[in-house]
Amino acid sequence: MLNPADDSQPRHRSSRRVLLPLGIAICLSLFGDLSLYAVLASQADVVGLSLAAVGIMLGANRLIRIPLNPLAGAFFDRFGRRRLFLLGMAIGTLSVAGFGIARGFWPFLLTRLGWGVAWTLINVGGMTMVLDISTPTDRGRLVGIYNIFMLLGLALGPLVGGALVDTLGFQPAMFICAGLGLLGLLIVVFALPETGRRGGSGPAAGATQPHVHISPQDWLRRVRYGILGNRHLRTTFSLYLITQLAGEGIVLSTVNLLLLQKFGEVVSLGTLTLGVATVSGLILGLRSLLAGITGPVAGHLSDGGRGRRPIILASLALGMISFTLLAFADTLPAIVLGVVLSAVSGGAALASLAAQIGDQTKPGQEGITMGAYATAGDIGSTAGPFLAFTLVSLTGLRWIYVICSLAFIGGLVLALLRRPTSPQQNP
Repeated sequence: MLNPADDSQPRHRSSRRVLLPLGIAICLSLFGDLSLYAVLASQADVVGLSLAAVGIMLGANRLIRIPLNPLAGAFFDRFGRRRLFLLGMAIGTLSVAGFGIARGFWPFLLTRLGWGVAWTLINVGGMTMVLDISTPTDRGRLVGIYNIFMLLGLALGPLVGGALVDTLGFQPAMFICAGLGLLGLLIVVFALPETGRRGGSGPAAGATQPHVHISPQDWLRRVRYGILGNRHLRTTFSLYLITQLAGEGIVLSTVNLLLLQKFGEVVSLGTLTLGVATVSGLILGLRSLLAGITGPVAGHLSDGGRGRRPIILASLALGMISFTLLAFADTLPAIVLGVVLSAVSGGAALASLAAQIGDQTKPGQEGITMGAYATAGDIGSTAGPFLAFTLVSLTGLRWIYVICSLAFIGGLVLALLRRPTSPQQNP
């Protein structure tokens, strides 16, 4: 019998072969979408939208993903990962180009829905491939590395997009972002291997097997009993929903508006004066960069003997503190500190929660489970912009941030009441 340690080097090379092209493609695909979060509130007149419509546009792409994620997961389990991931990259590139062309509510909404379909395939496929190449002893670390690439896109997207919009205008900026997405597509066409078996799943790195037909009744049974019926999965889904509602939904969509309300169209940094879109991009870029740094560290710690639970609890506590600070911040340093704490919270949560989902997933259900997990996150991130831009005229941003702080308190209570499984358990 082979010692499991004997294949550690081949597995390491295989993981790197998948993670590198996968991560670069995901990073580049995010530039167009994330640019909108930094600039759309200040560019609403340019694309023919009202402020209320901005909230709809920033949430519509996530709304369509809610029903599509589990279905996409089932397709990944049945047909393999690579082809569907490539399809998502292609649709995403076309959608970002459409951001620069569309004018008015309905045309712009169509491009946002197209991006939602694309990100369903990119996100569910990417997370499923990470499950394929990981084990409970290295899953947190590999998820953290994967999140570095994704959060690098979240960091550079608003930073580059905000600067391009301020210097070149909205339409040229979107076309440049679409070109970056096309580059990511070309990389995965030539470099990304298949990681799952068609008709089944698992770490098969390019292998395929004959199709195993899964009827709609079987698919629904898997979702109902294998996923929704698992109390540990339900808890993790709920915590991910809270994290995405506050961090990815509300922070990303309201920092631009918060700066507009506090400082106007320009922000003075000593003797330097910058446009609000550029400052928004810098702050959101800093948030994603810090989250990317935090993720691998948190994931590696969660792989240890103490398991995922302490990291998850710490991330929720930091989230509560960050939104309490944002609710009462009146200066730029206070706003930046609130966003920084939110970044650490989000990075730790993304790595530890995704790793915990992998621990709890039954073999052969990786795609469906990650699809359901993505749906939970999309419910939260979709509700964020809708909630923020609907309530802002009634309550102001302060009370919206207070609601986020209370949501993290609720998550802490939920996590404390139900102990997550250890990395070695797979119920």
